[in-house]
Amino acid sequence: MPTIRQSRTPGDSEHPLAGVPRAADPESIDHITSLVEQAEAEAEDAEAAATAARTRLAELRTARTTDDTEEADSRPGGDDGGDDDSPTSPSKRRRWRHPSAATTLTSVAVVAASALLGASGYLYWQHQNVEREQQRRAEFAAAAGQAVVTLMSINSSTVQDDVKRIIDNSTGAFRDDFRQSAEEFVAVAKESKAVTKATVVGTAVEAMTHDSAVVLVTAATTITNSAGTNEQPRTWRLSVDVTNDAGHIKMSKVDFVP
Repeated sequence: MPTIRQSRTPGDSEHPLAGVPRAADPESIDHITSLVEQAEAEAEDAEAAATAARTRLAELRTARTTDDTEEADSRPGGDDGGDDDSPTSPSKRRRWRHPSAATTLTSVAVVAASALLGASGYLYWQHQNVEREQQRRAEFAAAAGQAVVTLMSINSSTVQDDVKRIIDNSTGAFRDDFRQSAEEFVAVAKESKAVTKATVVGTAVEAMTHDSAVVLVTAATTITNSAGTNEQPRTWRLSVDVTNDAGHIKMSKVDFVP
């Protein structure tokens, strides 16, 4: 019997399943199925490895970005020595971050309270100064008025004591001059045999320093002679200089003002 040869299609030797029996026997099908399953398993392993590699790469990139940001924040000049004035730099954002409303209100309250406290302290200081000045003014005016009363109230029978009071309540050149003319003053007073009483009508401080003042004094005097006759009251205007002498305010100059 002649041998029948199976015809071959050109290129069959290059086919992937070349050499695989073409008969559909159970052993050939199981072998092919095994190869396919092995290939699919290897493909799944490769895909899982690729996914794991991509995940690790993303983690590394995230970690590097975080490290770079922290390093840039720790440098005064910003990231990679860049311009710190860049609006997008973290340090710039921190520097120009607007304060909260509570912080702003607190700052305004502190400034306002400080201003009010300073103003109150200044007003209190001014008030104290005004009170002290008014007190000194009143003391100088009272001393000047009393000095005029002492100077112009003379009794011929007690003139020695009157002169002593005048000297004790005066200071400076006025006291020295009055002391030199005291004997003549006493003689004239005794000879007149009169009593002169002075009262203060009004006072006004014209000028004042811490220890002295010039006071205008208006005084009225009445004179009674030995016969008991009273003269009409007479008004005098005097400019009296008073000075603080060892804690006592005394007259240092007296001028009659027309």
